[in-house]
This record gives sequence, structure tokens and C-alpha cells, in this order.
Amino acid sequence: MTSPVKLAAAMAVALAALPLQAAQPLQAARSTDQVPTRVETAPLPVDAGEREPVSFAWALDPTQGLADAAPFVAVSRSYWEMVDGSALQQGVALPMTAPDAVIQVSPAPGARTLTRAQWQLRDPAGALKVEQVVDSQQLQAAGMPVQSGTAMARTGKTATAGTYRLQSAQAQGRYVVQVLEPNSPISLRLQSSRDQVLAGGTLTVTAQLVDDGGGTTTGAGRNLLRSLPAGGEALLVAPDGRTWPVPLQSGKAGLTAQVTVPQDVGNTQGLWELQAFISANGVQRDAKIAFAVAQATARFSGQVQADAGRRVLQLPLQIGAPGRYEARGTLYATGPDGQLRPVAQAHSAAWFDSAGAGTLGLPFESVALPKGYGAPFQVRALELRDQTRMAPIESRAVGVTF
Repeated sequence: MTSPVKLAAAMAVALAALPLQAAQPLQAARSTDQVPTRVETAPLPVDAGEREPVSFAWALDPTQGLADAAPFVAVSRSYWEMVDGSALQQGVALPMTAPDAVIQVSPAPGARTLTRAQWQLRDPAGALKVEQVVDSQQLQAAGMPVQSGTAMARTGKTATAGTYRLQSAQAQGRYVVQVLEPNSPISLRLQSSRDQVLAGGTLTVTAQLVDDGGGTTTGAGRNLLRSLPAGGEALLVAPDGRTWPVPLQSGKAGLTAQVTVPQDVGNTQGLWELQAFISANGVQRDAKIAFAVAQATARFSGQVQADAGRRVLQLPLQIGAPGRYEARGTLYATGPDGQLRPVAQAHSAAWFDSAGAGTLGLPFESVALPKGYGAPFQVRALELRDQTRMAPIESRAVGVTF
């Protein structure tokens, strides 16, 4: 029979022989995560950029915490339309809902340039209603990047709501007419379910036309928002100018667009847009919201090596295209009260010459832990980015616990 002393010694030897690193898979993806199921090939850009590896980390104050970013909402109190010169000669109807609106007229390529004296704006009673007009030279001098021939007018604070008429007997060609109503109680609000998506992926965009009651507020000081029944159309726009119509479905939350990004995005990774053109009871609004589209040129794969003693993560990659890839994440440590709090953030990037397997490390070891903080650890906000093509590939709210 083995004595307790010999058994303890044997266990100590066995434990010392075990690797310090514990291999484990990443935690299961959540509904808000972006996780590629496969990798794709992609050409290298002409300027592939930096190839030297780099890694760094910095400390975070665990008492401050990290606030989640609020979902972005695009809010618009404006609309625009492209009009033919023949229509402008007859007069174009422009619905207004508030005083002191701004109207901008810009000639499309090949259109006749109009002077300030060659176009008129009449109010619902038929009276000329322009308080101030500025031309392209004045706008450019003020720092606005407008093309020559652009003019801008204000209706003034005494203007009434209703349908105005913009007219120019000298108009030839096509013109962009934009109406901005900064004082209007009616706005269009666009919100996307996510701000990044992989090629071939889907996202949901909601469009809601609301009336804030002219600034009426509740007792808590919040604006009263009344949703207006509305209709309209939407357009998916790629960075290279290609467009796809997207149907809008009516629901309790307003209008909803289910947006599917084409699988073959070619070299048009980057910021795509969904543009919405909405109207209700003669009120027009348009807005656009942007989101990043990326090809899955790499992904996290295999077993993560997590060293709790050194606070280092080794993240295996499956690489589909040569390039420079970056991993980033936030380290949470257990505090004296047993709660996980953020203590460090780390980034690491390296160049990979070919498709296949690779590894990126997240070195948190250079950051000293706050007093009383230690294991167990958790890495959150884990991301993989293709720096060569400026694309966010993979994101996980929670990566690994060790």
C-alpha cells in the first residue's frame, strides 16, 4: 500500500508535468455574434500595407466598467428627389411641415446652371416665399463641398406649412432638389439589427416615421413619439454604385426590410448602405444607414490555448486568403467580490503568406492585475479582423473562460 507521503509526492510530480495551457473551444456563438462557417479566397489589394507583426496591451480600470454601445439610429427630417427640367418649368410640388425650411437645388451633369434669379419658390397661397438665397460660390466659401450651379434658399420663420411650388422657366436637364426641415416634428428613424455582416448574410432594418408632437414631452422629459402609418421603398447600395431593391413590410414597429447581401461582393467590401424613401399623408422623408460587409477570408478555429498563469491566449486560425489579420479582446478578471470586471485589452496582428492554418496570440501578461483580482478569467469582445482588406470578419461577445 502506498503511503500518503509517497502518494502526495507522486501527485505533485504528475501535476508539474501537466501543461500550463488548457486547450478548449471557443464558447458557443450568441445570436448577436458574427461567426463565419467557412473561409473564402480573395485577391490582395494593390497596396497590401504593413507586414511586420505587432502586439500590445493596456490596463483598464475595473471600477469604471465598459458600457455597451447604444444602437445607432439614423434620424432624418429631409427628403430629396431627381426632377426633369420640363417638370421644373411647370413647377414641382414640395410638401413642407414646418417653417424655416431649407431647399437646395443642384444641377446634374449636363444640366443648365440656374442663377438665383431664374427660379422661384411660392408658398401654399401662391406668394413668393424666399427669405434668403445663397449660390454655390457663397456655399463653397463657407466650406460646403457643393458643385457649381448649386443654390440654397430658406423659407423663413414666418413660413407656413403646406405644399410649396418650385419653378424655373429656364430649367434644362435634370436637377437634384433636396428639402431639409430642421424644425419639423416629423422624422424618419432607421435602425439596423447589426452594424456588420458577412457576404451572403442577412440583417434587419426598421424604418419608422414618427411625430414627436412638436416637442411635447412627458413628465420624465422624454419626447412623446407617435408612429405614423407610412409606405415607401428601400434600396441596397454597394460601394461601387450597384443597387438592389429591397421590399418593405408593414408591422407594429413600422416598416421592416430584410436585407440579404450578395454572396459575391467582389472587391466591394467596406461600407454598404440601405436607403429608405418613406411617405405618409403627403409628408416625405428619406434616410440611409451604413453597415460593414466583409468576406470571410479567415476565422477562429480549433482549440484555444489559454494560459491562466501567464494570461496569454493562443488563437488558432483557418486562413482562406493571404493577408494581415488582427485579433483583439478584453480580459475580465475575478475581483475580491467574485465578480468579473474588465482589467486589460490586447491587440495582436501578423501577416500570413498563404491559406491554411495560423495562430494569433493575445498577450495580457504585460499588464499587471489590480490588487485582489485574479482567475478565473474571461475574454470578451473577441474579434478577428482582416487588416489588409479593412474588414471585420468575426466577433464574439464572450470568447473563452479560463
